[in-house]
Amino acid sequence: MKKEILFTDGKYSIQRHQGIPKEALHFLDSIAWGNEGAIYEHKNTEEHIKLIKKPVLLAIYEGEKIRATAVFCMTTVTTSSEQFNCNYIRYFASSKEIRGKGVMKKFSIKVMELIREKEKEKTIYFACIERANKSSYSVVESAGYNPIGTVKTLGFSRFFPKRNKKITQITSKEDKEEILNLLYITYNNYTLTQFDSLFIKNNYFVIREKGEIIAGCQYHRAHWVINNMKGFTGKIVMNVVPLIPVLNKLFNPKRFEFLAFEGLYFKPGYEQQLYNLFEGLLAKEKLKSSMFWLGNTCPIREKILTKGKLGMIHSFIKDSDVEIMAAYKNIDETKIENLKLKPIFASAFDYI
Repeated sequence: MKKEILFTDGKYSIQRHQGIPKEALHFLDSIAWGNEGAIYEHKNTEEHIKLIKKPVLLAIYEGEKIRATAVFCMTTVTTSSEQFNCNYIRYFASSKEIRGKGVMKKFSIKVMELIREKEKEKTIYFACIERANKSSYSVVESAGYNPIGTVKTLGFSRFFPKRNKKITQITSKEDKEEILNLLYITYNNYTLTQFDSLFIKNNYFVIREKGEIIAGCQYHRAHWVINNMKGFTGKIVMNVVPLIPVLNKLFNPKRFEFLAFEGLYFKPGYEQQLYNLFEGLLAKEKLKSSMFWLGNTCPIREKILTKGKLGMIHSFIKDSDVEIMAAYKNIDETKIENLKLKPIFASAFDYI
């Protein structure tokens, strides 16, 4: 796998990898995510990384050891039919060996300089930072990123999800094109819109009425281990819920398996059918819980919230807001301000 040393300062260096080497996967498997709020581990990192579009790893090394990572995912995003080149950061992490030493902040600034220096296109760079993770927020902010909006975490659960015979899988080229057209119309006026993670494993499903698609979404299976949750309520969820039959099927911190929904679509007035679709997909995958992410000012968020009950899992995770931090290259201030005014599009795949 191609590797290039971009910068050296004493015993530390920044190295660029096209793709993700095994040593980086081992490093990421050792990371517990979050800070001051929920602390959790991703247990299917390697599987998900293989599905990322054009990943570039910039890693901070101490000698031969990886001490920090930032995976830049290259794509194209759309806002009001205007396209922008985009690099968004995933797996922004540091090891305990360099925390509190100022290394991450210093080298993160250099990483951003290196990733931006040769860019000639109109480009947006963004990172998703959990609101409670103040240290990561500070580091990303020092690297030239500023907040453009908040993404809300929503949970959906059912103790006994029911199968739904009306649900069908999208597999043909024609059906996928129809879905994309519906989604482009729905999310045309959003910031950071992209559909790279749709149709992975052909896991986009819909409900039709008289042949017309009235609800649709993509799901990804996820597996986390939750090590801590904030506050008194978090302690109860961590220590009491796993001991209660039925409830521990909804949320087991030692093995929290759930579906992550994205590419949400419903025909206006058919919001309830999206709930039916969610429930049917949980039944199909023999799970009880799911999560999805929507911008705080996203118009469809309020429509979804007012048309049904999300279930108990939502009360566990509803305060897990994510701040979207962005930097820009070759984009004028007027367009930047316009981008900030739009609701933010969120892809669930970026959060699992």
